[in-house]
Amino acid sequence: MASDPNVLTKQGRLLISILIIGHLLAVVLPPLSVQTRGPIGQSPSIVTALGLIERYSQMLYIDRGYAFFAPDPGPSHLIQAAVTDQNGKRVEWMYPDREQHWPRLLYHRHFMLSEFMEEIYQPPGPPPELRALNRDEAIYWGEARKRYEHVRRSVVDHLKYENPDKEVAIRRVEHLLPDLIEYQIAPIELTDERLYRVLLDQNVQEATSE
Repeated sequence: MASDPNVLTKQGRLLISILIIGHLLAVVLPPLSVQTRGPIGQSPSIVTALGLIERYSQMLYIDRGYAFFAPDPGPSHLIQAAVTDQNGKRVEWMYPDREQHWPRLLYHRHFMLSEFMEEIYQPPGPPPELRALNRDEAIYWGEARKRYEHVRRSVVDHLKYENPDKEVAIRRVEHLLPDLIEYQIAPIELTDERLYRVLLDQNVQEATSE
């Protein structure tokens, strides 16, 4: 008896199942990489898994971490720029800035840039003990640090282009959300200066000793 051409073979069903699972991983892993990021960088296991679907998710532009759209978005991250002229006069501002970056799309693009810098941040290193224990992880650490420094340098170079003959410096700033219980006891504005903290660029030993 001839087989029904509309019935998938076992191999065909298996292939479709693999493709569906792969697509779901491409959707889930990028935001998961944001949630599993710690003080010394991203989770090595998540990074390994991302490497399998990275090109596919980038092609479809689904490689974003949408944590800031969630019910509990967590802190946001800004870039603070300081420009000093030859007379020592310094001007500082934040990226993004709701008053300066308008229309809203321009604000959103600057927000994506500041969040991207936080997403790829890698502390100086690697620590000596990591080099001794896992050479591959130490190499990855160094490459991730180079990537961050390259992006950071490109931001500084752009600001120098926009502000010729002036000294430019930038730093990462985290904008915290007030704790619900503390906010109920003593409400404060979301723009209160106490909710902003500078993220220092320091190695793991220095960060853990504070």
